[in-house]
Amino acid sequence: MTRLVISVAMVTSLMAMASAQAQDKTILISFPKASYPFFQAVRAHAEDEARQLGIRLLVEDGKGDSIDQASDIENALATGGVDGILVAPNDVYALVPTMNYVQQRGIPVVTFDTHVYGATREVPHVGIDNVDGGRLLGNWVVRHFPAGAKVLHLTGLSGSSSGIERARGVREGLNTGGSQYRIVAEASANWSRTEGMMVTEGQLTFLPELPDAIVADNDDMAIGAVEALRQTGHSQQGVQVIGFDALPFALQAIRDGVMAATVDQKPGAQIRTALRMMNEHLRSQAPLRSIKIEPVLIEKSNLQDAEITPSQ
Repeated sequence: MTRLVISVAMVTSLMAMASAQAQDKTILISFPKASYPFFQAVRAHAEDEARQLGIRLLVEDGKGDSIDQASDIENALATGGVDGILVAPNDVYALVPTMNYVQQRGIPVVTFDTHVYGATREVPHVGIDNVDGGRLLGNWVVRHFPAGAKVLHLTGLSGSSSGIERARGVREGLNTGGSQYRIVAEASANWSRTEGMMVTEGQLTFLPELPDAIVADNDDMAIGAVEALRQTGHSQQGVQVIGFDALPFALQAIRDGVMAATVDQKPGAQIRTALRMMNEHLRSQAPLRSIKIEPVLIEKSNLQDAEITPSQ
């Protein structure tokens, strides 16, 4: 009995020491706009992974403003206690001065989801290949409309690397089918469900005939397009809506038959990979490097392959 008591006491003490050691590292995560459903999923994965790693997270929200995002990062550094930074830049160029400042301060930084271009030293990046993801959407249209298709294309935030790259990929995918695959209208809906609905309604009013497919570069805009089709009385006329992100509400829409497909950009794989790499770097000086994660096309036939978001 005495041996058992001593053993339990030793284990408890070791666990306490390990916990205290783990909590000595703080990683700042900077979101461009934390209210986006995609980043809500990222945050759920990040908090779950941080618990498993035993690290402390500091979360900042740029609220869709690059100046605010830069100020939040710089203010957090001024306050002290930040050991590493993970950031999804609101704009590919606007955060360059802040990234240079972070690197000059000797704070390790990694981008996820979206890149930053033009920093003095290259910033390691963890994310999917958005061009490949866009190609998956374009190729889906070519496969499902063998005689050609008219496409309404809803693009994301103009300064976002993911928006730029996905749009490029969609066009490249459609081009593989030839000239009979035409983007008859293309407009930014800024990743927003509300704007996706409004832009789609406007395009449906002005287009001489219905598009065969609406390709939305994120799921929120896709759901906005679905609602626009419903409100304009076109929901039963065969227009196929596809999106990008594979968030729970989009997977349910595919299950229900109101969306046809989405691209899983694996928010969990992105942020968990970035957190683990940063944690290893802070504890053992393991190198920071860029890591590319492959996107996956999700349809009703392979819904089980989509990444699962932890309960929030």
